[in-house]
Amino acid sequence: MARFSIDYDLMTVLARDMWHLRDEMDVSSKANHTFAESDISPRRETAEALTDFYGAWRKSFDQAWKVMTDLGNLLDEVGKAFYDQDASTSVGAAEQVAAFQRQKASSEQEAYEQQKDALRRKELAWELEARYKTRRALLLKQQGEFQKKQQVLDKEQEAQQKRQEDLNKESDALSRQQEPLQRKADELQQKQQALWAQEKALRNEQESAFQQKQDALQKEQDALQKEQEPLLKRQQELQQRQQALWAQEKALREEQQSAFQQKQDVLEREQRAYDAKADALRQRQEALWRERDALLGDDRTTQADLDAWQKKQDALWKEQDALWKGQGEPLQKKWEALQKEQQDQGKAFDPLEKRQEELDRERDALDREQEPLTKKQEELEKRQQALQSEQQTLRDAQDKGFEEKQAALDREQDALRKEQEPLTKKWDDLQTRQHALWQDQSANDDAQDALSKDQEPLLQQRADLDQTYAEQQDKLRDYHYDPASGEGDPLMRRRGMDDGLGDPPPPVPGGYTTETAESTTTVSYKLDASGQVEVDKNGDPVETTTTVTDKTTGLVYSETHHALSDDGDSVTTIRSSDGSVRKVYLDVSPADGPAGSMERFVTDGNGDTLQIWSKDPDGDWVLRMDKDTYLASEAGQQDDQQFLDRPPAYLTVENPLVGADGRPAGDPPSQETTTTLADGNTRTEFTRADGSDLKVVTTPTARYVAGANNEIQEIWLKRADGTGWYLKDSITQHVRYGDEPPLGTLGENWR
Repeated sequence: MARFSIDYDLMTVLARDMWHLRDEMDVSSKANHTFAESDISPRRETAEALTDFYGAWRKSFDQAWKVMTDLGNLLDEVGKAFYDQDASTSVGAAEQVAAFQRQKASSEQEAYEQQKDALRRKELAWELEARYKTRRALLLKQQGEFQKKQQVLDKEQEAQQKRQEDLNKESDALSRQQEPLQRKADELQQKQQALWAQEKALRNEQESAFQQKQDALQKEQDALQKEQEPLLKRQQELQQRQQALWAQEKALREEQQSAFQQKQDVLEREQRAYDAKADALRQRQEALWRERDALLGDDRTTQADLDAWQKKQDALWKEQDALWKGQGEPLQKKWEALQKEQQDQGKAFDPLEKRQEELDRERDALDREQEPLTKKQEELEKRQQALQSEQQTLRDAQDKGFEEKQAALDREQDALRKEQEPLTKKWDDLQTRQHALWQDQSANDDAQDALSKDQEPLLQQRADLDQTYAEQQDKLRDYHYDPASGEGDPLMRRRGMDDGLGDPPPPVPGGYTTETAESTTTVSYKLDASGQVEVDKNGDPVETTTTVTDKTTGLVYSETHHALSDDGDSVTTIRSSDGSVRKVYLDVSPADGPAGSMERFVTDGNGDTLQIWSKDPDGDWVLRMDKDTYLASEAGQQDDQQFLDRPPAYLTVENPLVGADGRPAGDPPSQETTTTLADGNTRTEFTRADGSDLKVVTTPTARYVAGANNEIQEIWLKRADGTGWYLKDSITQHVRYGDEPPLGTLGENWR
């Protein structure tokens, strides 16, 4: 296969030379020459012929200018294209070399720090062991004092053990001396048991005989009670009838008293009304008598005055007669009738009295029938008393015989106790000494417990010391010095600790530059606020810019790679040598794609999508959409959108208002309040660190982020597999692309 090389520097130089030649020719061809008849020839045809030739000559130069321009442009475009391709390859190589240098420098720095940390751990271990030995020696000294006290208590315990052995020997000797007396005591106990058994057997025999007689009497008692049952039943019936008669008599008396009381109350009210009227007439009569006395005592009284008084008297007598006949006399008759009615009420009790007499007669007859049975009952009670008296007599005689036998046994036991008294005193003395020993042993045990209790804090301190020492040794194994902690460097505590470390390795480079005879390649990194290379959680630079400059032509090509997420999402900004800008967005986990798939969006500098690439799991990259090809197709010409899908918002929005957890990005909020809405939705209102308000409404599948005016700023959706949230749309994109309409506002129920 033939090999060939392309000299894009030469192409660029040729393009520039072609343009220069074109420009010189353009100057010459545009010179304005006129061919007048007076300057050429008296013949007019000659001047016209020269003018026509010059016009044709200039026209050919115009065509040559266009050809030279197109040729120069083609050489320049092809040269820059090949340069960009070559520079792109150099960019990848330079980035790998720069990454290798950073990794190597980082490894050397890490190895050097590990060597220093090893020395620091050695120093800290020495300090830890010194502190441990000092503290342990103090604890051992304190523990020695406790051991001395323990030895004293142990000696006391040995002496008490010796006393216990002596007491056990004396107890064994007394037991041997007491054995004959104990045998006598056992014999007396057997006699006592036999006496009690004999007494119990005789008592049981007597009780059995008495019970037989008692059973016979009980049978007669039961027969008598059975014979009395009809009479008792009649007596109960008679008593029930008596109770019913008393109840009927009581009800009748209460009824009569109630009716009489009601009538009496009515008559008393009428009587009071009549008495009031009679009192009024009486008062008027007294007034008339006083008036008459006054008239009779007055010399000026005339016959006419007396006649007038007489008329008043006659009228009053008439009223009194009318009151008596109209109310007094009828009321008196009513009182008489009520009194007669009360007297007649007693006749209503005559039937009840007759029934009472009948009951009395029946009761007398029943008593007469009961008399023979009562006599039998009295006879049985006498026999029962005689039986009990007989039993008591036999029991007294038996008790007397047994009391004599018991007295004999008691005398033998008294004699035995007298023989045991000396041994008992010895036993008491032995018991007293045993109790004293037990008290001493208890005191020794208490002292042992007190000593153990007093020793517990010391033992605990020693255990804590050993545990702390072990824990601190474990911590030392993972110790790494952090200058930002404010802790002093252990290597500076003693002179000479850092001897043997050697010179520190060079710092991790903040960039990389390589030069060849043809070009210069520079790799630089984005710096943070402190001037250091900004890195992600894995220690890799967040943004890397690689620039390739051709020394001959001055062409410049650069790529800026910026990591967008820890998962691998990124954007690469490519600035070609012709001044054009492209951006390549890499989505390693598309929100709507299958697991393991990837997408790549290529846009121009204004964000207009040029190409869309996709990659299936275990597949290769495939060009899915191309702007020029699509818009030239029939479907593209009918598409009102006239542009390809843009990269998703989570790739293009650098600083979203909230994170995937729904909380404000950046500094934590100063205040937050969560409200539960309908259908399981929630609204959380945040006051951010800068004082602005933010509202986040979360539904099972979507999240809306709005400002204080309820205008939606961002829309987040939950991934199809439910693993998390992604930014679907943002007002930032609408402003960038000039899209309409905006995202809208929160609904009334969500505000």
